[in-house]
Amino acid sequence: MTTIVIYATKKGSSEIYAREFANSRHYPILEQAQVTSKELITARNIYYFGSVYAGKVLGLEEWKKKIDDKKEMTIVSVGLSSKNDQEKLAEIQKGISEDFPEAATVHLRGRLVKEQMKLPEKLIVKMISMASKKKIEQEKFDIEKAIEQVVDVSCVDFIDLAELDRII
Repeated sequence: MTTIVIYATKKGSSEIYAREFANSRHYPILEQAQVTSKELITARNIYYFGSVYAGKVLGLEEWKKKIDDKKEMTIVSVGLSSKNDQEKLAEIQKGISEDFPEAATVHLRGRLVKEQMKLPEKLIVKMISMASKKKIEQEKFDIEKAIEQVVDVSCVDFIDLAELDRII
């Protein structure tokens, strides 16, 4: 095995992207928790799809301990921030660079469905939405607008499988 696709997700966006990417390129795919040391040893190239929570890519800190520096890594962060949210994307990139400075990175937009969230997540989303609604429209990040939409209509979905073409 020379290339492997791994994903870490809580709500499914990263898995959707990872499965489509792996299937279209005929790469094996595994959920992060299923990956064995044998698979890591035989992989030369790793594509890691991880959901973003609080500006961090899910599971990356754990992977730093498991993956040696000789692997070629592409880390695909999946979250609600858009390319317009440069400050938020810089925060995500900084977190990735701290653990994997040599990794190639791509950010894709995901989705968020209110029914999939647990009560603490719903409360956090509601608080973010309330704070965002106090801002003037031009000062809001796209992620804040998306969170407002989740609160108001219970779902946002920015998944665009055509964006996978940006991944080399």
